[in-house]
Amino acid sequence: MSRPAGIRRGGRTASGGDAPVHLHPTAIVSPSATIGPGVTVGPYTVIGDHVSIGEGASVGSHVIIDGWTEIGRGCRIFSHAVLGTEPQDLKFQGEKSSLVIGDHAVIREFTTIHRGTAGGGGKTVIGNHVLIMASTHVAHDCILGDGAILATGAGLGGHVVVEESAVIGGLVGVHQFCRIGKYALVGGCSAVRQDVIPFSKVSGDGPKLYGLNTIGLRRHNHPKETIRGLRKAYRLLFQSGLNTSQAVARIQEEIWDCVEVQHLVQFIKTSERGVAR
Repeated sequence: MSRPAGIRRGGRTASGGDAPVHLHPTAIVSPSATIGPGVTVGPYTVIGDHVSIGEGASVGSHVIIDGWTEIGRGCRIFSHAVLGTEPQDLKFQGEKSSLVIGDHAVIREFTTIHRGTAGGGGKTVIGNHVLIMASTHVAHDCILGDGAILATGAGLGGHVVVEESAVIGGLVGVHQFCRIGKYALVGGCSAVRQDVIPFSKVSGDGPKLYGLNTIGLRRHNHPKETIRGLRKAYRLLFQSGLNTSQAVARIQEEIWDCVEVQHLVQFIKTSERGVAR
């Protein structure tokens, strides 16, 4: 039985490496795609013209990867994920835009991640070692930092920024243009309409702050001095009765030598949607 046009034989490498590429006979891979050494592609998966997949990545069955999509080394993409298709934005006019996924990302079943738009910089970016659980949606022009985790059923509107090692719980909805600060924890079923400050815990509809994410900070080996500095900054900002300007002035006088505190203050200063309180 002859193979359909556009399907490469298993064992061929597109980038000249020694490790063989394993393509299931039913997979449809464009001759223009770049497939790195050691890549595995499962049954009935479709990979488009401009796709690049890095060394050692595995792609499950019934996956669609389209558009100008770049996938890093060692990524694991599970069945029925749809990556790099056109954004759900009425302003999109078919312009060239991209999706870039870093190394060792894990993208679980039925996840959808769309390319960027001209109005948002033209690029959706997923960092290294990101975990995106099943049935999650990442819209156009989102940026996910290294180590971010999105639990099952989370949905990010366009232009959302999720910083390093933030955790977003299951069934969370995040409004367009919101930012989730690094090491923040957003509780399940929350509706996020404002920025979530770094290192914090929030939960609820229009989520409320519930203190620092001290467990997350300890798990990532932040020293006790850093946690103490963040705790003091948090109290000044949200529990002292001072307005933001007064609290920031106190922080700059008393604990400005802590890099994480500086990041927290800068995050609040640059917020355009306001922060959850």
